[in-house]
Order: sequence, then C-alpha cells, then structure tokens
Amino acid sequence: GLRNLFNRTAKKKRRSHFKNLFAVARADGNVDRAEMDLVIGLAEKFHMSTEEVTKIIRDPDAVPMVTPKTPQERLEHLSDLITVILVDGKIDEKELLLCKSLGVKLGCGEDSIDPLVRDLIEQAINGISPEKTTEKLLKKYH
Repeated sequence: GLRNLFNRTAKKKRRSHFKNLFAVARADGNVDRAEMDLVIGLAEKFHMSTEEVTKIIRDPDAVPMVTPKTPQERLEHLSDLITVILVDGKIDEKELLLCKSLGVKLGCGEDSIDPLVRDLIEQAINGISPEKTTEKLLKKYH
C-alpha cells in the first residue's frame, strides 16, 4: 500500500544519494580510507544494507538519479557531498567540479552553485553545523 510506496521512494532516494557521494569520493581517481569510512558511515545512517552498498559501488550506473523535492533536501545532499570532499583534508578540483555538477542536477541554480558551494565549504571548515548552515543558506539562496 501507501507505506510500501513511501519506503520504495525513500530507498530510491537513499541509493541515488549514496551513488552521488561515492562518485565524489572517487572523482580524484582514488578513494582513500577516510573517504570510504565516511561514505560507509553515511550508508549506515541511511539504513542501507552491505549488499545494497556493494551493488552500487560495483555498478553505479544501475542506480537512477532521484532529485530532492525541497530546497532543504537539496542543501542537505549538497552539504553531504561537501563533507566527502573535505574528509581527506584537501579540496580536489575534480571532486569540486563533480560536486557542482551534481548540485545543478539536484536542482540548485547554475547561477548560485559556485557561491553556494563556496559558502558550504567555508562553513564546514569553520565547524558550523550542517543544520545551522542549511537554515542560513536557505534564506540566502532561496
């Protein structure tokens, strides 16, 4: 019934988000231990099984992109992507470009993606929590 539909939709969203996070982690050609630990930790937070995670890592193209419905969801997804970029202590250009590209595909405006990503990185580096960041940036960019 309705609950099954909700669960299937939520599962598709989680799988799509995980695929994007993993794509950013491997964008520089190397998924280091810190990136992998973070991505796996996020998969656990999404209540994904090891089997689901393994399938996505082996065949990411099999997972369709699911666009977040609300500005808040878009910002949360983008914030997670930024966390993956920053976890190894360096900002790789390929990871950053992929993050921006995914941000646009997630529904963030092309005109605002550069300053939005810059603000998210700056706030993450300064230790401002994603919850506070999301509220402030929703007011600024939406």
